[in-house]
Amino acid sequence: MEIKEMQMSDIEKRSAEIEELLKSDDADIDSLTKEVEELENRKDEILTEVEQRKKEMEEALKSSTEVEALPEERKTMEIKELRNTPAYIDAFAEMVKGNDKEMRALLLSENVSGDVAVPAFVEDRIYTDWDKLPILSRVHKVAVKGNYKVGYEASATGAVMHTEGANAPTDETLHLNYINFVAQYIKKWIKVSDTVLALRGEAFLNYLLDEFGYQIGLALENSIVAEIASSTISAKVTNAMDSTAAMAGFAALSDEATNPVVIISKANYAAIMNARTTAGAKIEDPFNGMEVLFNNTVTGMLVGDLEGVVVNLPEGAEIKYIIDDKSLAEADLVKIVGKLMADAHLVRPNGFAVVTAA
Repeated sequence: MEIKEMQMSDIEKRSAEIEELLKSDDADIDSLTKEVEELENRKDEILTEVEQRKKEMEEALKSSTEVEALPEERKTMEIKELRNTPAYIDAFAEMVKGNDKEMRALLLSENVSGDVAVPAFVEDRIYTDWDKLPILSRVHKVAVKGNYKVGYEASATGAVMHTEGANAPTDETLHLNYINFVAQYIKKWIKVSDTVLALRGEAFLNYLLDEFGYQIGLALENSIVAEIASSTISAKVTNAMDSTAAMAGFAALSDEATNPVVIISKANYAAIMNARTTAGAKIEDPFNGMEVLFNNTVTGMLVGDLEGVVVNLPEGAEIKYIIDDKSLAEADLVKIVGKLMADAHLVRPNGFAVVTAA
């Protein structure tokens, strides 16, 4: 370890080693003396940093006391006014690591109202990663706390033409069914060098987003595809996986599926497109103008309107982190777990057709 990276415990350990080395008859006195000087300089740096940190905390606490003594007419700062400042981003990063002292001191010193909020660039990064995912970017997203139900019309008497003065239409018969949303965590974890925890503010948060944002979004997208394929309200179609498959699925859709797409694996897409070159193939576009989205977890083909899919994010789009710097401490490693609570369901009967190969 380089001296500039050492902490007090490292300095004390190395100083003890040098003390033993100096007892040796063949000790390199000049080299060891120089190293002792460098260790003393590093120790002075650490003490200076500690004093500076102590001074900052005292000033923050002093400011918080002054805020409490101000007249009531002073307007408090909204959290959204503060959340994009460098000081807030640094404090938020430390809070993610499990140290909320900076955040509490900052909120007190600025007389802030409102709950702790994610810095805007973090929110933007998450949605930017999700925008790269063609299925996840198009579904309808809500943020309803806890479990909830969405009703859909299982069957109903249709509307009728009525002539003025004629007998009133019969009462409608309406049967509602419900989709239950019960969110679960989508998780990913990594182990990294403990030097990652030394990163500050935006650098640390960007590191987490690089590691977790896209991968958790991809897992959520795959769960959406699996839900569509297994939904009891998807239309089920059996058809050869050829140039007629997309139209077979399209024919089974309800009137509410107004903007249908095709979701298919790249392997099946390639097979269908290659078949156009065989003798007798006459269909120029086997998907009849519908946009094709790729997902390699699909075994057949899904045809439908993604507006009929709802994803509930009870805790919002923010990825939560658990940082464990203890269980792998002997290897100088840190375990970081990223998790997002979500649940996805198709809420329109026959809003999608699941086409399975005959």
